[in-house]
Amino acid sequence: MLDSESPTLTTRTVLKENDLYLVGNRHYKVAQGESGLYRRDTRFLSRYEWRLDGQRPQHLLQHERYPFWLHEQSSNANVGYTMKVGINRDLQLLATELRDTLCVTRYVGDGPHVLTLALKADFVDMFEVRGWPGGVAERTVQVEERPGGLEFRYTAQDGLELRAAVEVSPPARWDGEQLSWTLTEAVTEIRVSVFPLQADESPTRGDPHALAGEYDALRGRVRGDLTLPDPYDQSVLERSVADLRSLSFATAQGAFPAAGLPWYVAPFGRDSMIIALMVKDHLPELALTVARFLAAHQGRTHDPRTLEQPGKILHEMRNGELTRIGRTPHRPYYATADATPLFVWLIGELSAAHPGLASELRPNWEAALQWCLTDGDPDGDGFIEYTPDPGGITNAVWKDSGDSTFTQEGVDVSGHVAVIEVQGYAYAAYLAAARMYRLLGEPERAPEWEERAARLREQFHAAFWWPERGYYVHGLNGDKRPLRVLVSNPAHTLWTGIIPPEYAAQVARTALDSELWNGWGIRTLGTREVRYNPVSYHNGSVWPHDTAAAALGMLRYGLTSEARQITRALFDAARAAHDGRLSELFAGFPREQDTPPVPYPAACHPQGWDAAIPLALAHALEQGTLTPAGSLG
Repeated sequence: MLDSESPTLTTRTVLKENDLYLVGNRHYKVAQGESGLYRRDTRFLSRYEWRLDGQRPQHLLQHERYPFWLHEQSSNANVGYTMKVGINRDLQLLATELRDTLCVTRYVGDGPHVLTLALKADFVDMFEVRGWPGGVAERTVQVEERPGGLEFRYTAQDGLELRAAVEVSPPARWDGEQLSWTLTEAVTEIRVSVFPLQADESPTRGDPHALAGEYDALRGRVRGDLTLPDPYDQSVLERSVADLRSLSFATAQGAFPAAGLPWYVAPFGRDSMIIALMVKDHLPELALTVARFLAAHQGRTHDPRTLEQPGKILHEMRNGELTRIGRTPHRPYYATADATPLFVWLIGELSAAHPGLASELRPNWEAALQWCLTDGDPDGDGFIEYTPDPGGITNAVWKDSGDSTFTQEGVDVSGHVAVIEVQGYAYAAYLAAARMYRLLGEPERAPEWEERAARLREQFHAAFWWPERGYYVHGLNGDKRPLRVLVSNPAHTLWTGIIPPEYAAQVARTALDSELWNGWGIRTLGTREVRYNPVSYHNGSVWPHDTAAAALGMLRYGLTSEARQITRALFDAARAAHDGRLSELFAGFPREQDTPPVPYPAACHPQGWDAAIPLALAHALEQGTLTPAGSLG
């Protein structure tokens, strides 16, 4: 429900298709705070609220048929023992249209009833909704009644015209705040469509049944590839595939996965490549789109505002008004150290099954390798580093919150910072380069990259190994002192192969010991560390994708039982959730019998990394039956 003292939603629902999404409270109502009808980075409608005879209908059932389709049965308020009026509703978010169909039936009495729909458009940039400083001071929104409905209009500061065209049937009265229908028949059907438009676009109707068919076909395809012994595990797997389909939005290169709902319907570099690496065997078309899209937007010049550099891969790309007029650097923003080596690694992995990709994107992965050796290593010590950006992202890695990377004394890092998993990505990239040169018929170029990878592994182990803990440090500070803090990152780094085989089992043991392992996953920060907090973003919470990367790494090193322990815990966490999916993150409290993970309040649902996990790890469950722990499964 909405918290009247906060602009945020304490419980959030989302329906989505392509780049159109509806954010509501737990009853899918759009009335205040962050709720709204969004198209990518712009909120078109800030209010969309039905009332019957001046009161909110009482919800009897709300069922999400598909991620874009809500079916609802409701009644008159305070229904008691006998319903007077029933409302059967189908709310659909199609690629170009919000479509709402209500069938209102009178069961008791014969007098008229009044149904109203309150509407408001504000065309606010998503960054402003989320609290970005320095937004547009005032927007003038015009509204005009049209035959069959009305239209809201706003012209942005860069001249782009935005419109919300509302079509209704039967006709309704508009009083400046709400549409109203007086219902005198025993049964009345009301149809509303909202088309978020920009520039000279015209309303285009969607086809919900065709969309439903796409979802059904995708589930069937996955069943053909993967059938797990336990039907509840299979349900988690199929939910994840539906979420990946829902998260995707159209680009010139194909369907690209959003990082998470609701606020990350945008291209992200690191996020999309981790998704792609996890699903490449089962959803190769998605992974190929990621590689091609990021290649098309690769850095070409030096820009101190956006942190663009030649060969660098973007972190985040936005298209809202604040970005278009230069109030944000996200056009795109390149503030990440890890996306560029991940890019080379991804293309190398995809090229094994799609050999033409290595040739197609050769200029791009070669430019990315050059970045790794130049701008990516600003002090020339052989490690890829980032420098905290005081006006933007402080920590340019996956743990990108400002307090996530610090010394054992609790002092924030500074200077050129080398974090562990980024070196692993570089190692994987260099080996991928060697494989691709061989694939291209240039085997003489491969040894250079294999030798570079071998040198990096040797240098990495000497600088990052932490013998007192049988583990690796988080990274190197700008003064080259090791960050001796117990974190999940070394376990994550197993995925890349940079850790020498003789040390892998010890890394796994440390990660699965009680300081880091909470029974559901690997904590981002150990319980004895100075900043440990189980309900923090990166300092004691559990991120399933981070834990899944560790499991994939353990499988790589033949640590099968450890990987299967993690896989079972992650599937259990999804099965314990009311929606059958993994959350972006959850609290680091220890697992308790018959109790689900403690949720993190602001987590994305769904989130791209976590939707990819069941596909990435299903084969670990296929190897034999792993009994779910406790009764929550």
